[in-house]
Amino acid sequence: MKATRIAALVLALAMVFALAGCGEAAEPIDVSALGQQLVDAAGFGEPMNALDGAVALGLYGAPEGTTVAAWAGTGATAEEVAVFDCGSAEAAGALVKTLEQRNDVRASQYADYDPEEVPKLENALIISGGQYVVLLVAQDQGDAAKIASDALAKAA
Repeated sequence: MKATRIAALVLALAMVFALAGCGEAAEPIDVSALGQQLVDAAGFGEPMNALDGAVALGLYGAPEGTTVAAWAGTGATAEEVAVFDCGSAEAAGALVKTLEQRNDVRASQYADYDPEEVPKLENALIISGGQYVVLLVAQDQGDAAKIASDALAKAA
């Protein structure tokens, strides 16, 4: 009888500790909604237009299985916004590297084409949290950087 009580107590304590270790669950991100928030919060030199998802995936070199919501101007500026759901933190980390390399190439291209755009690219926001990645190139990031950081922190 005593052994049964001890075993029950040990099991109960194990469950309590297991539940305490769970913490808060990560919040999934609606990439379209977050992207639109970023478009609304940042300042751009031209109107931003939503890109087709398949076009955006190819443009950014996102891994297979990634979901993206993206906006860009006419190409006259370097401005763009994209929010990615890569499915895993590993894929998100790889995409961050791809986006950083892409951003470096764009900066060198704009240095010849329109040097005034280069500071936007040098100050680009490329961050990840869990399986999500945010890319923001804007004239004025405004509150968008904080919105993105907060959303990614909740999702990680």
